[in-house]
Amino acid sequence: MTSSQPKISIIIPVFNRGTLLPYTLDSILLQTYTDWECILVDDLSTDDSFSVMEQYQKKDKRFKIYKRPEIVKKGANACRNYGFLQSLGLYIKWFDSDDIMLPKHLDIAYKTLVDEGLDFVVTDTINFSHETGELLDKPYDFDRNTAVVSSKNFAQHAMGWITDDFLGTRSIVENIRFNEHIITDGDEYNFFVTLLQQPFKGRLLLDVLTHRRIHNASLTKINDEHSKAYVSKIATIKYQTAKDLVVYKDTELIKWFLSGYMQNAYKNALLKQHVPYTKPAFTLICHYFSVFKGCVFVMALFMARYFNKGYHVMKYARS
Repeated sequence: MTSSQPKISIIIPVFNRGTLLPYTLDSILLQTYTDWECILVDDLSTDDSFSVMEQYQKKDKRFKIYKRPEIVKKGANACRNYGFLQSLGLYIKWFDSDDIMLPKHLDIAYKTLVDEGLDFVVTDTINFSHETGELLDKPYDFDRNTAVVSSKNFAQHAMGWITDDFLGTRSIVENIRFNEHIITDGDEYNFFVTLLQQPFKGRLLLDVLTHRRIHNASLTKINDEHSKAYVSKIATIKYQTAKDLVVYKDTELIKWFLSGYMQNAYKNALLKQHVPYTKPAFTLICHYFSVFKGCVFVMALFMARYFNKGYHVMKYARS
């Protein structure tokens, strides 16, 4: 039996996952740790995802299903934020709607977190092929024994994790929200860079407790690194994360993200496509670099768009 207030809230955004969602929900039902609720937020799917969610709620009342209200912004991040507001658990676990939670996932993560008095723990994940079931590589492959968990190291990819890996106390996550302006993959990156600005006690575990499904519909497949959409996506993530860090006054990291934004904005201009957030980014660049370099940035965009030049001008703006 579970208590009236579940210990762990698992929050899952869902969009058009009718065929894969049962695998994920079955893996949650197989957890050896049973004191959980699973908040499923449907992003107004056009397939039978919500019907699948209804079936599982009838099967087990620990599943609690919602449709994203129309007044709530579309996207996985908005659904995660909405799901958090519906949750009751003392500990928060985000998960994706097409991945597999291995049976001892919650048990090991929860026991470690509580026994060691931590704010969060991070388990490990391995990718697997949807088509063959073959285990592949890891999303992040680094030395977990020596890695130092920090906002800077996460931001600069010295270490990292996917959404599925994290289990945290309600208090460590309740003042952070997923950035709803980011609607493609990279959502968890922004969230955890920001979360790690807080004082925390966290630990990386060596246990592989999630299998991450790689399939043709994966966001990582859709957002090909050579596509125009990818360049715009990275520019958006860089700007939005710089903006979210302003409140923490981490000048070094803000400038690092703004530099990355400028680089991708320049690529956008070369591709003759819209550069996202030009005006508010100009304001931040003027503040954290200088007004002169802000003007140089705008000049470089103009040269790129109309003359296919300006690389060295942009390089100077970023320095």
